[in-house]
Amino acid sequence: MTGSLAETSLPDVLRSLEAEQATGVLQIGQASEVWLEAGKVYLAHTPSSPPLDAVLFGADAATADEITAALAAGTAAATLAAADDGAAPTYERLLHEYNLNALFEMIVPSDTEYSFVAGDVHALGGRFAEPVEELVAQADRRLDIWRQIAARIPNTSMVFHLAPNLPDEEDERVVTADEWRYLSLLDGHRSVAEVIGATGESAFRVCSSLYRMLLEGLIAERA
Repeated sequence: MTGSLAETSLPDVLRSLEAEQATGVLQIGQASEVWLEAGKVYLAHTPSSPPLDAVLFGADAATADEITAALAAGTAAATLAAADDGAAPTYERLLHEYNLNALFEMIVPSDTEYSFVAGDVHALGGRFAEPVEELVAQADRRLDIWRQIAARIPNTSMVFHLAPNLPDEEDERVVTADEWRYLSLLDGHRSVAEVIGATGESAFRVCSSLYRMLLEGLIAERA
């Protein structure tokens, strides 16, 4: 299977592969990939995706060296398959967010060429594979939200600072852990891109939090 996303959207390509219960890798452009097992997605990444071994290390179920070695040796599937009841939900959550972030980047309409290589299997394995429609629906919702965010934060070179006062008629405001982490970095000099880099989190997660705080009047753009 080969084609252009200008003619067939990525969601429709993935739906077709799901209907065929295909196993292999969908290569998009030069460096983006979506890996499927029996029509379900278990790994998606783009050039801007963080290293997979660093993400999996977040489950605290193995050392960074063990994870890196398992991926290199092609035994990561066995490592994840053996994950105990404590680590498995964390692996599942981390991979879901990892794949969703990548699909969110890829789902934007483009004229990029794609090709599907049947039978290829990634070392990660498909224990935590998810149905295409669930991931596509969530990526679509993120895209809708992103369009709203872009109206107020059109680029990541923007610089914000903490507002000097709480919004009118508010005596207090509970700050979440994420908001506190971002607020601590908004010194009127760091750009949004630098905040994203400092936290190591996705642009969507950072910008959506900044957008909410901007709407509430907790932060303001540097003049």
